Amino acid sequence: MYMPLQIRLTGFYLLLLLSALIFFGLLIDQQATQRAYADLDMSLRSRAESVQLGKMLLTQPGSVPAILPGIAGVGTEGVAIEILDQRLHLLATTDSNPKDFMKPSLQGSKGDPIPWDEQAARTFLQHPPENSYSQNSMYSTITYQGQRIRVYSTINSVFGSTHIIQTARSEQPIELSLRTLRTLLWGAGSLIIACAAMGGWLITRGILFRVRQLTRTAHDIIQKQNFSQRVRYSPQSGSDELSQLTMTFNTMLDQLESLYLYQQRFIADASHELRAPITSIRCNLDLLTQTANLPAEEAHEALADTKDEAERMGRLVNDLLTLAHADANSHMIQSDSHRQRMYLIDLDSLLLDVFRQYRPDTDQKLHPRLLLQDITPVQVVGNIDQLKQALVALVDNALKYTPTTGTVTLSLVIDGPWSVVSVRDTGPGIAPEDMPHIFERFYRSSQARTQHGSGLGLAIAQSIIQDHRGMLHVESTLAQGSTFTIQLPIH
Repeated sequence: MYMPLQIRLTGFYLLLLLSALIFFGLLIDQQATQRAYADLDMSLRSRAESVQLGKMLLTQPGSVPAILPGIAGVGTEGVAIEILDQRLHLLATTDSNPKDFMKPSLQGSKGDPIPWDEQAARTFLQHPPENSYSQNSMYSTITYQGQRIRVYSTINSVFGSTHIIQTARSEQPIELSLRTLRTLLWGAGSLIIACAAMGGWLITRGILFRVRQLTRTAHDIIQKQNFSQRVRYSPQSGSDELSQLTMTFNTMLDQLESLYLYQQRFIADASHELRAPITSIRCNLDLLTQTANLPAEEAHEALADTKDEAERMGRLVNDLLTLAHADANSHMIQSDSHRQRMYLIDLDSLLLDVFRQYRPDTDQKLHPRLLLQDITPVQVVGNIDQLKQALVALVDNALKYTPTTGTVTLSLVIDGPWSVVSVRDTGPGIAPEDMPHIFERFYRSSQARTQHGSGLGLAIAQSIIQDHRGMLHVESTLAQGSTFTIQLPIH
């Protein structure tokens, strides 16, 4: 059965609080009960011991029972006292009216029993003390006139005379006090539970309100595809967990919005780049099929142009597949299948191969000069084909934007745990506004649009270097040139 989270949290808090209150309430009640009855027993024992020291113990047998003035009867909070002889005859007692010395309360209108606990008294007579100064005692509880009476009985022998002393007191005051305590505990506990329920409801409502804000924002984004929407929160609320969650959620939305816009731009640019060769191929094919008497030279040019556009589209599709593969398998550097394709590579030999590949073209006057300097032998672990593709992309990009009178310089040095490959050109440089975007796919500056290319070379190079746990940086100065730097960990 579905139950709102707010009710579940509040109920859980109340259950914990109720369990704690019941536990401590029972503990307090138990301690109070034990303490009250312990005090009662101590009071009865103390009164009996005080009577034992009194002179009434020396009263001659057969005399009129003495009355102990100043001590209330059992119906109040006082202690009732009875002193009995061996035949259980009353020798002395207490009275609720201490001025009437001839009317013991235990024999008067109240009808107090003599003795209070006859069974305890007869048990003492059956087992008298071993010597004159020994003493037997016991506690018992009886019911008298609907009240529970606590009785303390003791037998004492002094100078050959045996006396039984019983002190009694009603448990009603204790029961009333404990009942009042329990009522107070229940009332206070109920008030605490009610306040806790209200407070828990308000607290969970405030917490879940911010969670509901996150849910509504996410739902609106899904429904409206509006990644610019953010969850509002007050920085003054502090840096609690919900504030951190809100900030993290907004940061995630920032990244999602950036990725979404990037994806839209990527799709638009890819569509534009693919549309141009497809349109050219279609026009050439229409020309060849619809013109019956097309001269052979024009037909050859149309076929050559169609071939060039098809190759261009093939390269573009191949670059897109390379990037898609890199995105889908960016974690391959950790996998066993990828490790099988990672080898120990002489990075200096690989750079020499790329240099030799471009050197014949750069010897001509129609291309900038390609130079090689500061090459240091170093080994790295990687995929030789991918690393060569990254180096070729950087060298090709540098040669493309460097004038014929300029130079492109390759170098390889060691910097601590890194091998550093630099491709430096003397081209026009990169504008500051273009620097943050040059590694984006299909991004082409206004300067680059005059050149042939898809705008994927640098993105592919960066993806390859990152897959090899390396870094690709660029530094550029307008009208002076650019330097692309590859850092790869040395084996």
